[in-house]
Amino acid sequence: MLRKCSTGAAVGDGTEADPTMSQSHNHSHATASQTATTPPLELSCDPNGSAYAKALDALAGRQQSNGAFAGEVVWNPMLVCQYVFVCHIIGHEIPQTRRALIRRSLEVQEFPGGGWGMLPVVHTDDPDEPRAFRGNAWLFHTTLGYVALRLLGVPADDPMCARARRVISDAGGVYKIPTWGRIWLALLGLYPWTGAQPIMPELWLLPESAPMHPRRLYCHMRLIYLGLSYLYGAKVVAPGGPLLDAVRSELYPRGYNTADFEQYTESIAATDLYEDPAPALKKIFAALRHVDRVVPGVLRKRALSKAMEHILFEFRSTNYVCLSPVNGFLFCLALHAQDPKHPELAQGIAGMEYWVWEDETLGTRFAGARSDIWDTSFILQALSEGPASQQARSIAQAASRWLPTAQMQADVLGGARHFREPAYGGWGFANEDHPWPVSDCTAEALEALMRIQDAGMSDEVGQLQLGRKLCAVEFILQRQNDDGGFGSYEPRRGPMVLKHYNPAEIYGNCMLEYSYTECTGSCVRGLAYAERELGEAMPSELRSSVRQAVAAGRTFLLEQQHEDGGWLGFWGVNVTYGTFFACSGLLAAGLPPSHPAFARASRWLVEHQRPDGGWGESYLGLLTDTPHGLEADEPSTVTQTAWAVLTLQDIAPHETEAIETGLAFLRERQRDDGHWPPETPCGVFFNTSVLDYELYRQVFPTWALARALGHAS
Repeated sequence: MLRKCSTGAAVGDGTEADPTMSQSHNHSHATASQTATTPPLELSCDPNGSAYAKALDALAGRQQSNGAFAGEVVWNPMLVCQYVFVCHIIGHEIPQTRRALIRRSLEVQEFPGGGWGMLPVVHTDDPDEPRAFRGNAWLFHTTLGYVALRLLGVPADDPMCARARRVISDAGGVYKIPTWGRIWLALLGLYPWTGAQPIMPELWLLPESAPMHPRRLYCHMRLIYLGLSYLYGAKVVAPGGPLLDAVRSELYPRGYNTADFEQYTESIAATDLYEDPAPALKKIFAALRHVDRVVPGVLRKRALSKAMEHILFEFRSTNYVCLSPVNGFLFCLALHAQDPKHPELAQGIAGMEYWVWEDETLGTRFAGARSDIWDTSFILQALSEGPASQQARSIAQAASRWLPTAQMQADVLGGARHFREPAYGGWGFANEDHPWPVSDCTAEALEALMRIQDAGMSDEVGQLQLGRKLCAVEFILQRQNDDGGFGSYEPRRGPMVLKHYNPAEIYGNCMLEYSYTECTGSCVRGLAYAERELGEAMPSELRSSVRQAVAAGRTFLLEQQHEDGGWLGFWGVNVTYGTFFACSGLLAAGLPPSHPAFARASRWLVEHQRPDGGWGESYLGLLTDTPHGLEADEPSTVTQTAWAVLTLQDIAPHETEAIETGLAFLRERQRDDGHWPPETPCGVFFNTSVLDYELYRQVFPTWALARALGHAS
């Protein structure tokens, strides 16, 4: 039986309702700069709205037939390499056309000296520098790239392979590859399982109350380690052969002796190490290596069976696309290890195609995420603020018809037994085919649909019924943590001490759900707007929960502001991103524009405007939790400039010079076809993983122009 959305009271978690909240909801990030006392900015750089009109034309050309917008979320080539590994191990033939396209994707992502790294390579419009390289090759990615090429049939003496081997040698050899690389190599017999961290499947047999039960982990880590634990417990190794024998001799020119790996158990290449596992965790791993040798066979069998139950549930409950391609790959390997003729393996293989982007220019890529709901929600909010032209109405109407179809209108059957939070009422990051809803995606989608309706730019099909709006509100409330902040997929489940037991050397802050500035800003804003718009239609108990949640979220955001005035980002680069969401949330929560927090934030933004009129930060700031500007020879980014301009339009419309100069930068960077050119990526997760959200550089500049122009009278 499907659990339907309720429209009763939600469980609120926060402080007592602020007595000023009854008058606070008139503030929002979409209207604060357009009050009766502050008219829309007169754009000297675009007095007739031509830049905005061109931007709309460009967006119209990107809209899909169903009304959605889907920009590629570009990552490094790790995923396509893992795909090659999976296909080789399970015996799934990759067509020759795709083999060529995979090679092409590795060619366009190769660094100048060879190899591949954590950062995606950006392809610019500059004929003197068609590819912008701002990073170093990593041992992990380079080794996976090399092996993938060889499995595709590329000869060892191919120049790209030769360059990759040189990078591997310069890093000290394959011995020091990070843990996840060791596991992928172990699956091919290219690294001993004894050299990998012991990822014991028996953890899934622990009582759910146990502090180390995997259910407490962040969902992406939980499911990746679910797959890894099965493969480790079964010690899966693909059959050898002449090709793998040749690859082994190429990776280990001095010979492959398992004894040689013992001294590297805790050694990770300096190029790849971000967070060294804590000494206590290393001791735990040392003990588990001994335990692994004596685990009774009957216990291991039970553990693998329990892990497989969770694997099959994730496959079936997502129609085999899974939460991410990584856990999908691992689950396919687990099914094949259990039974090469498993009846659901073919569906798992087909599910991998959900994540594919493919063309002749850039080759075959696997996206770590799809962002249809996320991008479409922001576009609708942007359109709700700009002049209601026929083009804008057409785009908005089609998008608002699609977005409601992506809302979860029933719970995931049996989800609680597999550690899933209630999903009903939520929207995910991707699209209607990906049933993993997220707090801020739900808040942004709900607000987008309500705003576009208020602007008179949607038809009846694109308007949510009251019950579905209330379900979304309930969903958001369920993601609030005790500190007032909001998690993403789930509220935090584990104790913060788990943060210090991160086994993934290449990523940071990946063990737990946190209270994120960006998620909190979105959720506070969405809840406040919903309460204001629904008024008496919202049940009183639910309204009370909303007000408490908004007040607690406001307190959390104020506590997270740094002394210099900004908020650090987690999912974007960096302070311009975090500050954009924090300020919009605080405005919606009733903080007056005169509040000192806004004065500090606007001062930080104005002080960090660059000589070219824009703003620009480097991902390096995420490595140290401090702002880090772009190099002097790098131009500002239109994405970060738009975040800064949108924030100033909200909290400091009197900063006319900074706003106008930023808008002029956006106009100058716009191409004749209305698009903005490729630029330094501005997305990130887990500190080190930089993402290029391809539509960001179209959506947010369009939004800044829309807000400046305001609604046509």
